[in-house]
Amino acid sequence: MKKLMSLGLCIALFSFLLAACGSNNGSSSGNSAGSANASGNTNASGNASASEDTSGKPVTIKFMHFKSDFTDQINQIVEQFEKENPNIKVEVQPVKYDDYYTLLKTKLAGGDIIDVFTLNAGFNTQLFADGGYLMDLTGQPFLNNFDENVVKGQATDGKNYIMPLNANPIAVFYNKKIFRDLGIEVPRTWDAMIAAAEKIKAAGKTPFALGWKDGWTLTMWDTRDLPSNTALVAGQPDFFDKIETGQAKFADNPAVKTTLDHALKLFELGNKDQLGVDYNGAVDLFAKGDVGMMYMGTWPLPDIEKKNPDLYNNDLGYFPYPFSNDESLNKLDFNADASLAIGSNTKHKEAALKFLEFMSSKEGGDAWVQNIKSLSYVKGTSTDIAPALKDLQPYFDNAQTYDSQLFLAKTTIDWRAQFDQNLQNLFFKKTTEDKMIADMDAWVSKNHK
Repeated sequence: MKKLMSLGLCIALFSFLLAACGSNNGSSSGNSAGSANASGNTNASGNASASEDTSGKPVTIKFMHFKSDFTDQINQIVEQFEKENPNIKVEVQPVKYDDYYTLLKTKLAGGDIIDVFTLNAGFNTQLFADGGYLMDLTGQPFLNNFDENVVKGQATDGKNYIMPLNANPIAVFYNKKIFRDLGIEVPRTWDAMIAAAEKIKAAGKTPFALGWKDGWTLTMWDTRDLPSNTALVAGQPDFFDKIETGQAKFADNPAVKTTLDHALKLFELGNKDQLGVDYNGAVDLFAKGDVGMMYMGTWPLPDIEKKNPDLYNNDLGYFPYPFSNDESLNKLDFNADASLAIGSNTKHKEAALKFLEFMSSKEGGDAWVQNIKSLSYVKGTSTDIAPALKDLQPYFDNAQTYDSQLFLAKTTIDWRAQFDQNLQNLFFKKTTEDKMIADMDAWVSKNHK
């Protein structure tokens, strides 16, 4: 299984990465490519590397990604690549995240050729690598454009099947005008955030914008609240590893009830029809200026800028999500987002490698930053995303970051969907907290023996 970076290493790494940018300056199939040699011209199996041209023969590669909310922006990045590589055309296939992995598994298992596709580091990469669907990128020259520890941190069984692309803080956007008008200070603890929300509600405004109709938005929240409280408050950093091996139960973990309590409180203080409003609807609500807070990565920034420039430029703030009442634990959650993989059955390895080479260049990294409003892992890329990001700079400067997803990195049991389904029953009082916890343990026992 993929070796985990220590929490300390992760903090130091991400702090170094942002500080540097801010200075402004398993088994693979037999079709997998080998590592590049020192010259960078051919890899160990004799396949052409990304440094060679396409011999003038036009090719088309398929690029499937889960950033469907940024279809136009990603198309613009692809157009830059095609302009520099006129013999390579890219057929872009955006897929909604909730459907992405099911469709990708179906296509690859059915023999469809997807030359390049996005993956999340961790268990998703592990599963596809074990299935033999990924080209081995270990030693490719373009990996030198990333900090060595980032590359090592995304390795699977010591090999690199994915290229790190971008990362995101996952934090709480807030409307500074609402906070200012109501005399609310930026909350540093869970209780302080809830007190702020209740004050916003009493003033006739919506405390939280929630778009939980899209399953990933609810999953994004609970798969950060739960591991954070589990590892850092309950002191069980290996809990999810033990769930994987049958050595622990949800009933053994006091953080589960904490997360359920948090979920119920957010549901109470969210907009109407939280489970009927999707991600885009939540962003629309927040952008109108009548919602106090929204828990999210940096993805909504382009939409907020477009729909409410005044909010974006003057009154949009961003603070770390305070999952606990211990202020010292509530650091900034900073996670890898999308990484790129090449299918092991691609017929256009050279073109696919050129695509990754472009995405790993400073030009490609800056294009990602400018279009997607996300931080790039490429060395030397811009961090000038949005005014709100300045609020988080002290956390990067003082190494006050952590990665909640490291505690889930070896988890292949997909308890997340079942957890979310049970949460919805809890919201509508169709179950109780104790019964939900018991049901989760029964589900794991039944489905993962």
